[in-house]
Amino acid sequence: MGRKEGQEGPEEMKLDGKTTEELMAMAKVIWDAPENRNPHGSLAIYTKKAEKKLDEIARAVTRNMAAKRAKEGNPVPTDGYSGMKKNRR
Repeated sequence: MGRKEGQEGPEEMKLDGKTTEELMAMAKVIWDAPENRNPHGSLAIYTKKAEKKLDEIARAVTRNMAAKRAKEGNPVPTDGYSGMKKNRR
């Protein structure tokens, strides 16, 4: 059975309200822990569990950066500008 939205499992991390420095410290702990690394010769550096945690931390850092920019009055456009010039022939 799947979890309902809003339910937290034992593996879910509480990242809301943490500063970017705290999040980076959490990521460093995961990076440095030997149990989070795959055996030598594997394609992926970190285990799936560690990769998931690092991804969640990266998303929280991104949300913090966007919130900081919005607070400063310089929100980031979310329309996905790619830099591609479409008028070229």
